[in-house]
Amino acid sequence: MIDSVQNESVKSKKHGFLGSVMPLALMGLLVCMAPVYLQNCINRLYGTYYGLREKVNLLNREILLQEFEINKLTSLEYLADFAERAELGLYDVPMKIMVTGESNE
Repeated sequence: MIDSVQNESVKSKKHGFLGSVMPLALMGLLVCMAPVYLQNCINRLYGTYYGLREKVNLLNREILLQEFEINKLTSLEYLADFAERAELGLYDVPMKIMVTGESNE
């Protein structure tokens, strides 16, 4: 009977040691791994940030090109050239179609 009581006390001391060491080891592992995880999160965010920044720059470039195209199409020289190509007669002398007013006879 004494052997069983001694075995139980040895087992309880062994479990007590493991019960106190394991949580400390897990906390130490957590403390060591947390900075690595946070650094990976920051790197992923920076990658997303620079990807979005590149897309914004490309979209701004497209906006500038569209504004340039609009300015080119609304310029007077372009409109005059278009009028000549479309034969609108922009520079022709206007003709009187109907005589208005009194005659001086």
